[in-house]
Amino acid sequence: MNIVKCPAVVFSFPEGLRCGGVVTWALTFSKRLKQYGISSTIISHSPWPDQGTYDAGDRDDILQCPGNAQTFELNDIQGFLPVYSSVQPCVFVPNYSYGTYGAAALASLDPASDLRVVAFAHADEKTYYDTIAYYEPIISKFIAVSSEIKEKLERLFPLRRNDIVKLAYPVPAIRGGRKAHDHSKPLTIAYVGRLSQWQKRIFDLKELARRLAERDGRYRFLIAGDGYCMTELKSFFENNRFQNVSVDFLGLVDHAKINEVWAESDVNVLFSDHEGMSISMLEGMGQGCVPVVTKVSGTRETVVNDKTGFIISIGDMKAMAGALNRLNADRKMLEAMSDACIEHIRAKHSFEQYDQAFIELLGQAWSSKPSRWPAEKSVVPVKPKPAGSPAPMYRRFHQRVLLKIGRIFRGLFKRK
Repeated sequence: MNIVKCPAVVFSFPEGLRCGGVVTWALTFSKRLKQYGISSTIISHSPWPDQGTYDAGDRDDILQCPGNAQTFELNDIQGFLPVYSSVQPCVFVPNYSYGTYGAAALASLDPASDLRVVAFAHADEKTYYDTIAYYEPIISKFIAVSSEIKEKLERLFPLRRNDIVKLAYPVPAIRGGRKAHDHSKPLTIAYVGRLSQWQKRIFDLKELARRLAERDGRYRFLIAGDGYCMTELKSFFENNRFQNVSVDFLGLVDHAKINEVWAESDVNVLFSDHEGMSISMLEGMGQGCVPVVTKVSGTRETVVNDKTGFIISIGDMKAMAGALNRLNADRKMLEAMSDACIEHIRAKHSFEQYDQAFIELLGQAWSSKPSRWPAEKSVVPVKPKPAGSPAPMYRRFHQRVLLKIGRIFRGLFKRK
């Protein structure tokens, strides 16, 4: 591999090491970068109260930054600067918040700042596109995790098509060739991810359980994850004892042990109303779990109906129950699809291919000049006013203040 060295790579997570595929991707990728001689650091912000987060253990590459970075407040972002400045020079990956991007923008106002920003579009969702579009002036490269997202970024930034690349996450494929299925047990269905209704639509699990209870066969769910919907889900299944459907809540499973969940499962499900390229789906496929997933970004280019899984419309639990019932009734079909999933992951999502492409992109980003945030533009966007109403005086005043602060910061740095 032709490695173009950059001083360091820094990943930032606005809500700490929360349950989610993007965090587990960065935690594992940070280790791999070191194997190529590239320094890597993870900035972990404060999580929301009562939010489950992964244990950092004895890792020395995680830097704590006080404060939650899901913020539009300039004062909060200014408080992040000591940490963000301490890791430069670097290629910076802000991920998904105005607070992390805003900190990079504010840091860039210092003429001595030496950072390049690589923007990841982890999800096919308006907030991601809005955030990336707002901070485009300081972005060196754009990474889309699916073909659909890449096409949308190219339409959004037609003059920067050469800076947009698609990189779908790498995941391991099962060792030993094939998955061992125990057909004497109930069909075991894994859900691995955040237990939230927003995006993940986790409460669709309730209707799915009801529909499976009306069908033949036995079904067992393994729910690995954490989130604000946990209590309500547990209560639902405690109050509804289905004879042929059982549910085990495993809580937040350490990523190093997640393959134990896949090894026990036949199928993995996804209820989401939007994704980028679901890492949970890819991981399950790599371990021979057949995906039964909703029609969102990433699934349409990965899953082939009746070959490597089933794609159903968002919210259509009747169709999802039907697909699960088919897999339960025809275990030979299940095994054939399981084998096809493993082969697909081996061919399309290898670590070697991903690492080489990402490191080449790092070299390209580092060879570009560091961009500076425009002094006339607010470091964070002013929240939009309701349609049809004039902007309140305080909001117009706030916007002017933000613009002036940007100019003041640049002036101070120039006098150093």
